[in-house]
Amino acid sequence: MRIGMIAGAALAVAALPAASEAACPKRTTGTVVGAVAGGLLGNVVAGRGDRTEGTLLGAAVGGVAGNQLTKCKRPAPRPQAASRSYRQASYAPAPRRATCRYENRAYYDQYGQVVYAPARVCG
Repeated sequence: MRIGMIAGAALAVAALPAASEAACPKRTTGTVVGAVAGGLLGNVVAGRGDRTEGTLLGAAVGGVAGNQLTKCKRPAPRPQAASRSYRQASYAPAPRRATCRYENRAYYDQYGQVVYAPARVCG
């Protein structure tokens, strides 16, 4: 009898992931099935004097597990494309062009000597 109860509880727990993929909105069913399976397993595993506590604890853990396993997996929302009207685009300010010039900048070469060389500076 004890082996049959353990096998039945294990079968119910093993069937939860398949049920969660097939029926996404059936979250209540997953919670109830998980609680029943957890209660049976907790009753079987608990010691002789602690059967009630084992059943209640197993039902609570099984209910939470069943609820989480049957949770719907929704796809992430797609980002919306930025829509600009013709009016917004026509009055947009023109991008500022960077003005560049050459300056003589000082730097130290590999021998530690100060060297001046032209460098392009934009800003």
